[in-house]
Amino acid sequence: MEANIEVKKQIKANGHVHVDKVKGPFAEFVERFMKSRSAVIGLGILIVLICCAVFAPILAPYNPYESNLPIALQAPSAEHILGVDELGRDIFSRILYGAQVSLVVGVEAVTLALFFGILLGALAGFYGGKVDTAIMGVMDVMLSFPSILLALAFMTVLGRGIDKAVIAIGIVSIPQYARIVRGSVLSVKENVYVTAARAIGNNDRRLIFVHILPNVLAPIIVRSTIGISEAILEAAALGFLGLGVMPPTAEWGTMLGAGRQTIFNAPHIVTFPGLAITLTVMAFNLLGDGLRDVLDPRLK
Repeated sequence: MEANIEVKKQIKANGHVHVDKVKGPFAEFVERFMKSRSAVIGLGILIVLICCAVFAPILAPYNPYESNLPIALQAPSAEHILGVDELGRDIFSRILYGAQVSLVVGVEAVTLALFFGILLGALAGFYGGKVDTAIMGVMDVMLSFPSILLALAFMTVLGRGIDKAVIAIGIVSIPQYARIVRGSVLSVKENVYVTAARAIGNNDRRLIFVHILPNVLAPIIVRSTIGISEAILEAAALGFLGLGVMPPTAEWGTMLGAGRQTIFNAPHIVTFPGLAITLTVMAFNLLGDGLRDVLDPRLK
């Protein structure tokens, strides 16, 4: 509270005192964010990608699902700037529509993982003891397996589809967020303001969701930003292995998998979807690294 009303006193040459209010937390965050080159670059790329996904029906020059076999495997040209695939479908149009799928899967999977990860991590860190041992024991078992293998196992059981991919990727990502939240809660719950809140009669639910979790958001925000890039990579890997979304849905990993048979005859089929995945993952990683620098109190 004092930080918000603190003032700077600047003595001018004429001897008068000019008082300026210190910038609020949001204004300070924006200023620090704009000074982070990686965060600004990552956000700029993401804005372009989101616009491409949202306005894909307008920007796409062709129907992404319409086949034209006589021109199959045609290299990039004036009519098809990124070429066409093995079924004669325009690759540029499919990449635009594929952005919708990748971004939706990434955001929804991380949202699912955040919900359960925050809940389980908060319970484990706050109560400790047997609750902590039971919850983190399950999380440790899940972390002992490569996430892509667990995702493959879930997709095998659930079947193919965007919703199934979201569930599979979200579940295998839960332990990462649970461990981060647990560690943060363990350190924050010992602070004086938590003890004071308990002393005046706040119940456990209010202590966790009102007094503790709001003070551990910084690492969660940074991890979730980078987690979206990981979810997009895992979705692309599932699509490449033939366990992702159902064809003919335009999805970057599925496009890579379909084009691997013609990689030497028509390399453009895999080159451009691969570049789209790389650019998107890089954007989220840059944004996450920038947010980490901006939100780190030790760098203020």
